[in-house]
Amino acid sequence: MKVVSTKLAKQVSGFTLILNDMEFSARMFSLAAAQATRTPAQALDVPSLAEAKARELWQFEPLLRKGATVAHIDSAPHNDSEATKIGLFEAGIVTYGRCFNSGLRTRLSTDIFVAKLSSAKPLHDAIIGTRNKHIAHSELKTERSIVSCQLVEDMNYGKRPSLVMSTISIRRHFPTNERLLELQAHCSAIVVHAILPRLLESARALREQLLKMPTEQIAAFRDLAAEPPGVDELL
Repeated sequence: MKVVSTKLAKQVSGFTLILNDMEFSARMFSLAAAQATRTPAQALDVPSLAEAKARELWQFEPLLRKGATVAHIDSAPHNDSEATKIGLFEAGIVTYGRCFNSGLRTRLSTDIFVAKLSSAKPLHDAIIGTRNKHIAHSELKTERSIVSCQLVEDMNYGKRPSLVMSTISIRRHFPTNERLLELQAHCSAIVVHAILPRLLESARALREQLLKMPTEQIAAFRDLAAEPPGVDELL
């Protein structure tokens, strides 16, 4: 096996990476849709972590009135299955964005949204917007953190704020299952109508390029076994 490093070969490898990413995104959205979630009534029926902490802290109310300590309470509204759903959804969004980001490798551009993909452009814009404003970066329009305090009766000063500070986080972590399956279908359509045609076109052009090369030139390419592919550790 010889390592081909021509410009066309790099194009083939680039489209292969994009194919892997888009298929991964589709899989993440599908797995996210399969994760169970509680109904609103079921979620309200289970005491939150914030409520449990509040009950524990109120035992020390006499101390808190005197300013002995300050406690911060945050809510934990998701069970394990819902947290997994969030992780899968966000992984799908981030990986989808990689296919369109400019960088060192081949990328897709919005000119793919023509013909059979023409109606998919609004959903693409929504995915990229969610990535840029909510998941990869933060914009306060898509999340809230509200701080509140409890008023308690003070013998000398009347009602005074207790030093129990509670925070409530509000964030849209994942869409409906119907939307997740729509995202999966969106990614699969891009694979079929945009990525695979470009990959096959580049592969055919590369084959023609190699057929025109002298045998000795191809033989001079590096052996794959001499430098097996690998990646650097991330962490």
